[in-house]
Amino acid sequence: MSLTAGLGLAAPLASASAASAPPARVTAGGRPLGAAPITHVIEIMLENHTLDNLFLSLAGAAGTVATPSGVVHPVTAPPNEGDVQGGIDNSRAAELTAMDSQPARGYLMDRYTQPPFGISAITAFGPQFDPNLQYLARSYELADRNFQPVIAPTQPNVLTALTGTAHGWYFNRPDPHPRPWYSIFDELTAHSRSWKIYYALPQSFLRGTVWDQIIPPGHASDLSSGDQFFADLAAGQLPSFSFVRPGIGYSEEPREDIGEGDLWLGQLVRAVARSPYWRSTAIFVSYDEGGGFWDHVAPPVPTGYGTRTPLVIISPWARAGVFGQVSTNVSVLSFMQHLWGMPPLNRLNAVQNDLAGAFNFAQRPLPPPEVAVAPRDTIGFHGATDYTDLSAPAAGSWLQIHLAAETGGLTLDQAASGLVTLTVTAPAGITIPAGFPVSVPLTRGRASATVRFPAAGYYRIRADGPDGSIGWTTIVIR
Repeated sequence: MSLTAGLGLAAPLASASAASAPPARVTAGGRPLGAAPITHVIEIMLENHTLDNLFLSLAGAAGTVATPSGVVHPVTAPPNEGDVQGGIDNSRAAELTAMDSQPARGYLMDRYTQPPFGISAITAFGPQFDPNLQYLARSYELADRNFQPVIAPTQPNVLTALTGTAHGWYFNRPDPHPRPWYSIFDELTAHSRSWKIYYALPQSFLRGTVWDQIIPPGHASDLSSGDQFFADLAAGQLPSFSFVRPGIGYSEEPREDIGEGDLWLGQLVRAVARSPYWRSTAIFVSYDEGGGFWDHVAPPVPTGYGTRTPLVIISPWARAGVFGQVSTNVSVLSFMQHLWGMPPLNRLNAVQNDLAGAFNFAQRPLPPPEVAVAPRDTIGFHGATDYTDLSAPAAGSWLQIHLAAETGGLTLDQAASGLVTLTVTAPAGITIPAGFPVSVPLTRGRASATVRFPAAGYYRIRADGPDGSIGWTTIVIR
């Protein structure tokens, strides 16, 4: 079957139950994937970064960005991080413009410095911003030819990763799709495999959204919370497939701070590593799409794929190193289907690399990870409620910051108390605002501080709280 048949617009195969089972795939150790000791798959999906954007030093990038007028070097993110996070457009139209498709030459990837993008789009964040992800990629496996499956923003890519198709939907929209989407959750249910979506947001935020369209009838309770992931892990009730999504402030989507999402990732991975599930689990850390950031590697033509996105594979059976075969986040579906004898959902799913070559079940199992930063609690920065971002005040005006000690499930830890100290990294050339560092009392998990910034720009604030709790945010002053 040609790759052109898998553009995400194809109709699903006749039915999961009627289609023939896929052939067995062989791992690097020579064993069929279906005979693997993997009984649990966890996908932790973060947001909006390309491989070059997060792994420029590790991914062997070219080191320069091609533009129509010559080449420039990627911009190194400054210590305050936020200076690079404005003015990036990740719409389908903007991405197609920046990728610059040319007949017989493919995507040139050379217009990321031009409108509607700009210098922010060619940023490379250093490993100091996400030490947990960097450690996991070095210690286990980084797929360096993984592409976002659809040239589109978040929602179409998340849904394609779970259903194998965008149904022609290439933009974010608040209303549900007019008909149900047959998803990996339907297929797992049909094959008596358990699953849960663990979303670290109140359930009320998800009602009336497209999640209603991809959850099989009678399985509403399987759209669960972040806290429930840790509870199921501790109780020995982890499902076959766990799809884990962050809450507000932790997704890493600009302007959310990369460090905050990396803390949450560390908490999740550490919990699995210290559980009895470690030996039987494959964890995939994925990013839904590139967020409009530049990447120097063009997607294969004519697949319809977008930019490269990080995919980190963590398992005692992962080959330590770089997985260089072409994949997308739909490959995680193919991995489970070949592992558990299930057919592909549709043509795009059928042509995906199933990531079998990233594993070696004949090797000595790798030890559990010891992530660098995984405190019991993170310190969340919020606006008027726990589910709103900080406002963007004018220079010289006062800003009230609400702080919350949050569990790995991203809910309030009312047992946390003590002092929280705030320090700030200002934009280049701007003096640290008067009054910093600020120390405020944390009582029943909550604290607040009122601060003022003298000049416009992006400021990165770090919070250090009791028992090693820590958090970051980047705010913009107009």
